[in-house]
Amino acid sequence: MKKLVIAVFACLLTASSFGCGANEGILKSGKETPVPGPVDPAVSSLELDIDYMRTADFVFIFVLRRKDGGVLDAEDKKVIRLQTDQANRRVSSDGGKAVVVGSNYKISPEKMTELYNRFAVENFSRQDNVNGSVNGNTK
Repeated sequence: MKKLVIAVFACLLTASSFGCGANEGILKSGKETPVPGPVDPAVSSLELDIDYMRTADFVFIFVLRRKDGGVLDAEDKKVIRLQTDQANRRVSSDGGKAVVVGSNYKISPEKMTELYNRFAVENFSRQDNVNGSVNGNTK
């Protein structure tokens, strides 16, 4: 009998502990839901990728896009790989419409001419060392 009383008491204690908690209806009564303030404009994936290249401390940073603004196809990517073969990093960005190239080595004038002939090229390179190649380990 004593065991039965202890078991019932334990069950009641357990059940009552699950029922305890804040009543959301009471907590929210009288309070308006706050309206979110102005949201900062979203940073585009392209801006983030350029920032990552800067954070990686690349001397030369280029953004390559098709001149017609379309998505880069396999042939475009092949040309980019070929002409930027010494680059440290290439990242597809802006929904496949751009490639961000980061390098510590200057791309040869001939290869840059090929890139400028085929693509719209934006240069985000550092201004302190754009005239020569830089070894990433010596600064």
